[in-house]
Amino acid sequence: MTSRSSCYDVLQYDLLHYDPQQDPIQALPSTNVDSLGALPARPGVYVFFGHNELPLYVGKSVNIRSRVRSHVQQPVSRRHAQMVAQTRRIAWLRTSGDLGAQLLEADLIKRWMPLYNRQLRKRVRMVSWNWPDGDDRPTLTDGQWIVTARTQFFGLFRNRRDAQMTLRDIATDESLCLRVLGLEAGSGRCFGYQIGRCRGACCGAESLEAHAQRAREAMERLRIENWPWPGRVAFRESNQHGEIGLHIVDHWHYLGSVERLDDLHALPDTRGFDIDTYRILNRFISTPSPAIEPIPIDGEIDLI
Repeated sequence: MTSRSSCYDVLQYDLLHYDPQQDPIQALPSTNVDSLGALPARPGVYVFFGHNELPLYVGKSVNIRSRVRSHVQQPVSRRHAQMVAQTRRIAWLRTSGDLGAQLLEADLIKRWMPLYNRQLRKRVRMVSWNWPDGDDRPTLTDGQWIVTARTQFFGLFRNRRDAQMTLRDIATDESLCLRVLGLEAGSGRCFGYQIGRCRGACCGAESLEAHAQRAREAMERLRIENWPWPGRVAFRESNQHGEIGLHIVDHWHYLGSVERLDDLHALPDTRGFDIDTYRILNRFISTPSPAIEPIPIDGEIDLI
């Protein structure tokens, strides 16, 4: 017999609510592979659990029931079939739409590190090129500063080597000076200038101002979009069933989802910038939808 408290927990997690500070692994409603009709035909995230509650796979869909049926009835590979064979239960957590499902999927994969998920599995500390106005060159900095900084950042990289290689490639394409960019030691004319691959910012043939302008323009394709609000934003997502979810994000950092702004106190979080949240939200922001409305929570929008 199920206790009153556990029934309450299941009911709560069948609502459009997700608090990253609480692990819902036991409270999620679930079914087995022989009773897929119990799955909701609504948007959300589904989780395949194996023996001893081992998370095998986390996925998302705008129709959980249909997507899970395709997994179970039409496995696309031997590895896929092995996953289904190991499954003991299939749990779900509904969302109000695709945005909520994508944010939640990325967070749960990082939380549980499911055996059969190959992407989005780790929260890694990124590095980025930071180039404040007035400086001659960019400097590498911890990408976590993107959360609160108002200066301009270019690119997100898993390590310093990748960041430097990317900047070297840009320098080669645009005849920029490796020495002025801080990628090569020494003084006077650089080797690139001697072989015609640098326009001479290292020796006065090109002004540092002109070099910096060209470099900034070349790095524009790497520019990280600044968070356009002063603080937290609730992305209000609705669907054709009249359900509404509020996905709370602060400086490209997903804090969780609630159904009412009154529930925000339950979503404290101290993790930093997340590259997956950044990419997911930018896709939705760049293609506005009437189903999604950003609602600033903190302060006033800076229009400057």
